[in-house]
Formats: sequence, structure tokens, C-alpha cells
Amino acid sequence: MFYRDDVLPEETVVELFCPACSHLAHWDSTSMVEDTGWIIHYDMDIASFFLAQKGIHVEPSPEFLFFEDYCSWYGLSPTDVEENAHLIEELETLKRRNLRQYIETFTRRRIAMVEELKQQGYRKALRA
Repeated sequence: MFYRDDVLPEETVVELFCPACSHLAHWDSTSMVEDTGWIIHYDMDIASFFLAQKGIHVEPSPEFLFFEDYCSWYGLSPTDVEENAHLIEELETLKRRNLRQYIETFTRRRIAMVEELKQQGYRKALRA
């Protein structure tokens, strides 16, 4: 999980449900956000308190926490950072041989990855 500017503590996340276990969540739209089967359950009292402590005076919603990256995936999906790191590692040899081709290849492949995330319905990718 990513906590923008370290405003919110880890305790902001009460539960995280993967797609295989999301059926166990008791849905509450006032404290949960869903993204392609993943569900993040937030403690909204903790979020409100710590946001106010940092001078961020909003009535936070789960969507606010998620889309403004106060408490969300690091990247566009739960596995985005790892997939990006794998791509960088995969192209390391090309980077040393031909930097321009590396940049072009990386950019093309990364755009394709984002398009795939959009097709899968990841909400942050759809906003990218």
C-alpha cells in the first residue's frame, strides 16, 4: 500500500480483500473501495483525524483516499510496481547496449501494460 506524503498510518487499512476472498467482505460504501475485485476497507475515523492533523480539511471518502493516493496501490494496480520492476530488469541488457532503443522499448511496453490494466478495469488505470 502507498500512503501519500505519509499522512495516514498503516492502521487506516482495516482489511484488504483479494478477488478470491472479497466475498467475505461485508460491503460498506462509506468505508470501502473496490477495484477489480480487490476491496480496501478503511477506518474513516483514523483517516479523518490524521488528514485534519496535517491541515487537510475535507470530509474524506474511500474514493478520496484511493484516488488521491492517501491510501492506495502504489501504481495503477496491486502488482503494478512489481511488474514495472520486472520490465526494467528484463530490459537491463538493452539499456546498456542502446539507451535510445531501451527508452523506446520501455515506453512502448509500459503503455501496453497500462492499456491492459485499463481493459481489465483497474480504476486508477482508467484515469491515467
